[in-house]
Amino acid sequence: MQVSIVIPTKDRGKIFDDGLQSVVKAIKGLDAEVIVINDSRLSTPTIPTEFTNVRLIQNPKSGVASARNFGASVSQAEYLLFMDDDFLIPPQTISLALEIAKLDSKKIHLFNWVYPPEIELKLSEFQFGRYLVAFGFTSVQGWLGDEWRTEEVFELNDGASYFLPIKRSIFKEIGGYNENFLHAGAEDFDFVQRAKEKGIKYYLDKRCLLYHNESDRISLTNWLNRKLRTGETLQMAVGLGHERLKIKYSLYRKFLFKRISNSKFILFGILKLIPNVPQFDRVYFKITNLLLSVYLFDGYTKKI
Repeated sequence: MQVSIVIPTKDRGKIFDDGLQSVVKAIKGLDAEVIVINDSRLSTPTIPTEFTNVRLIQNPKSGVASARNFGASVSQAEYLLFMDDDFLIPPQTISLALEIAKLDSKKIHLFNWVYPPEIELKLSEFQFGRYLVAFGFTSVQGWLGDEWRTEEVFELNDGASYFLPIKRSIFKEIGGYNENFLHAGAEDFDFVQRAKEKGIKYYLDKRCLLYHNESDRISLTNWLNRKLRTGETLQMAVGLGHERLKIKYSLYRKFLFKRISNSKFILFGILKLIPNVPQFDRVYFKITNLLLSVYLFDGYTKKI
């Protein structure tokens, strides 16, 4: 078997269905298996009966880190490919990723991604959508910021696991994902730091473009709640010794964010009053950034 594709999923519905369809098409002609790890206790995805090379298994634990580790433990191939459940994969992408991984197991290539064009078009129609575009949340380039380069392939300081091809022996050498992280986010940072200690380097590869289908997560409240969980994972990471992720709050900011946190409904009320026209986006963006800071603070200072 050439590659085992591990996909953790949790309550994504059609988002997962569409992503799985694209994966099955992308492995056509490959000796590959797809292992879906269901991390939900509320719903179970349906796997079409014709997808004979796809297995669905319930995660015996909880959290994306444990789901990935469990998927790897029951897989068979020499090469693993960890994927998020909301990516649309063009044909030949997995073949290319496997070819690149075989060239040097100490170099991990992550592919470029953007939001699908239909989502980008939809985002232009409402304020929060325009906020996501303006602050670069809809592409790898936006997330990387100053780290983005014009080269077709360039080295990264950090990495992620949205589409991560890796040799099984290297994965075992790193020690898998740290299951102390209950939510997605900083578990990737922890994994990358341990990988770098083993001499492994990460690269951004523009030779293939993936589509990140977050159409179910482009509402302000859903997005902010995810940032709350991000704050929690950052707190966990710092507790595990990753001082680089530590957020230092002055006494004034702590006081301010606590006060705002207790009256967030006022800011949400103001946002609803702002007309949905680009001329008012600047005001909308400032209030949204303030809410982002408060939600991160709430997660980072939450008693876990």
